[in-house]
Amino acid sequence: MTHFATFTRSPRAVTLALGALAASFALLAASAPAAAHDSGGSDIVEFGQSVTVAEGQEVTGDVVVFGGDAKIYGHVDGDAVVMGGNLFIAPTGQVDGSTISFGGSVDNQSNTGNGGRHKHNAMPSLPPMPTMPSMPVVPPIPVVEDNNGPDTGWIGFLIVTGVLSLLAFALTPGSVRTVSGELMRRPILGTAIGFCWPFIFAAILIALAITVIGIVLMPAAVVAVFVAYLVGRAAVALLLGRRLFEVANVMEPAPLATVALGLLIITVVEGFVPLWMGIVLEACVGAVAIGGAMLPFLRSRYAAAAPAGGYMPPPQPVFTPPSPPPPPGPPAVPQ
Repeated sequence: MTHFATFTRSPRAVTLALGALAASFALLAASAPAAAHDSGGSDIVEFGQSVTVAEGQEVTGDVVVFGGDAKIYGHVDGDAVVMGGNLFIAPTGQVDGSTISFGGSVDNQSNTGNGGRHKHNAMPSLPPMPTMPSMPVVPPIPVVEDNNGPDTGWIGFLIVTGVLSLLAFALTPGSVRTVSGELMRRPILGTAIGFCWPFIFAAILIALAITVIGIVLMPAAVVAVFVAYLVGRAAVALLLGRRLFEVANVMEPAPLATVALGLLIITVVEGFVPLWMGIVLEACVGAVAIGGAMLPFLRSRYAAAAPAGGYMPPPQPVFTPPSPPPPPGPPAVPQ
C-alpha cells in the first residue's frame, strides 16, 4: 500500500538529499555515462539504472539511485533515496532510515515495524524568496503639444506657391488679366467648374490611359493643370489686391504690386488659421483658380465653333430712306 507523509528528517537525511542533488548536477555537467558506483563503504549509488536489493541481502549503508527505480526486497540499514524514479519496498524488505523519492512515488509494503518511517513523493518546498520592495510608480510626464502656433511646413508650402503664382503673373500678365476679367463676369460658372474639376480631370486621365499615346500625354496634362492653378491663383490675388487698393483709395496701383498684395493676404490668412481650416481655404481658392483658368478656353472654343455649326441669324434688310420730291417751279418749256 502506498503511504504519503510530510518530509521531516534528521540533519543526516537532509544532508543526504542535498548531496544527491549536488551529485546529479555534477553528473549532468560531466556528461558521464550511466553506471553503478560504489561510493566507498557499503553504500550503493547508481546512475541511470535501476537497483534491486534481493531478498536476504543486507546493505549496511544507503541506497541512492539517479534516473532509475529502486526495489528493496532485503534489508537496508541506512536511507533509500531515489531521484527521477519510483521506490518500491516489498513486504520482505526493510529500510531503517528514510525513504525519499524526488519526482516519483514511494510504495512501502514492508511488514516490519521500523521500515520506511519517512516517505516523500515530491521535491521539498524551498523557502520563499524574499520579495523585493516595490518601486514607486512614476507617472509619465505628459507631453503637451502646442497646436496653437502655425505649422512651418504648411507656411513653407504657401510661400512657395505664392512665389510661383507671382512668377506666373510676371511671365504671362495678359493671361492673368484675361482670367481675372472672366471671373468678374462669370464667377458662378468658374466656381462650379473649379469644384467639379477633380472629377473632370479624373475622367480625362482615364480617357488618356485607354490609348498608348494618351499615356504619354498624362504627365503633360498634370503639368497643364498645375500651370492653370498658378495662373488662376494669380488672377484671384489680382482681384483681391485691386479691391484692397480701392478701399485704400490708391489710384492706378502697379499690377505686380496688386498681385503681390493679394498673394500676401491669402498666405497670411491661410497660414495663421488652424491647419485644417487653412487646407479647406486653399482647396476653395484652388478650385476657383482652376475654374477661372478654364473660362477663357471655353469662351474661345465656343466662339470658334459657333459660326460653323451654330445658329446664325438671317441677314436683316438695309433700310434706305426715299429720295425727297423735286422743288416746285414752273414747268420746263420744251425748246
